[in-house]
Amino acid sequence: MPTDLLTITGVMLAAGAVGGLVNGFLAEAPEAARLAWWQHVVIGVTAAFMVPLFLTMISADLIDKIRGTAGHGGDPALLLNLAGFCLVASVSSRAFIGSLTDRLLREVRDARAQADAATATAEQARQRAADATQAALIAQADADTAQALARAQVAEESIDDTAGGSSPPPRSAPPPVSTGTPSALAQETQVLQALTAGHAALRTVAGLAQDSRLGESAVLATLGHLQDKGWALPLAGTDGRPRWFATAAGKAQTRAAQPA
Repeated sequence: MPTDLLTITGVMLAAGAVGGLVNGFLAEAPEAARLAWWQHVVIGVTAAFMVPLFLTMISADLIDKIRGTAGHGGDPALLLNLAGFCLVASVSSRAFIGSLTDRLLREVRDARAQADAATATAEQARQRAADATQAALIAQADADTAQALARAQVAEESIDDTAGGSSPPPRSAPPPVSTGTPSALAQETQVLQALTAGHAALRTVAGLAQDSRLGESAVLATLGHLQDKGWALPLAGTDGRPRWFATAAGKAQTRAAQPA
C-alpha cells in the first residue's frame, strides 16, 4: 500500500468526515438541530486536518514514520494510528479546535516575548561593548601619551625646583583665587591650569601646589579626582617618583573652561 501524501490526505479526509458525522449523532438534540449533517462533516474534516499541526507541536513524527525517510521505509500500518487521531479530533472537533488555537496563540505570544527579550539583551550587550570600546580607546590614548612623554624625555620638574634648589623658569600662573577654601570644582580647575600652563610637561605635587596656591594634600586629592575622570595621569620620573601630566581630555577641559 503506497504511503504518499495523497494516501495520507485521503485517510485524514475520510476520518474527519466520519468523525464529524459521529459528533453530530452524539450532540444534544437542540445543538444538533442548529447544524446540518454536512456542516458537522465540514467541522470534522477541519479538525482532522489540524492533526498534523498538533503532532508537530508535540514533536511527534507520525507522518514521517508513515511516509518513510531516507534509508528507512514507511510503515503503512501507522495509517491506523493517524486515522485514530483524526477521528478523536473530529468527534471532539469544537473542543479540539478551541484548545489547539489557544495553545498556538499562546506559543506565538511566548515566542514574541522571547524575541523582544533577546533583542533588548542584545542591545544592552551592544551598548556595553561600545562603552568598553570607548573606554579602551581612551585608556590606549592615555597610555600612548605617557609612553610618548617617556620616550621624548620631555621637561621634567625636579623635586629640587620646589625645595629651595635652582630656580625654575617663570611659570604662567593661574588667576589669583580668593583666600577662602575653594570648591572641589574650583580646585580641579586650578590644578588643571597648573598642569597645562607650567614650565614642565611632567609636574610634581609640590610644584602644582605652588602654582595653584593650594596645599599639597589638597592637590594630591584633586589629582586623584582628575585621574578618575581621565584628565590627568601619573608617570614615574627619572628619580622614580611620580610626576603628573594632563591628558588630551584634560587639556580640552582646560580650554573649554577658559573665557572666550
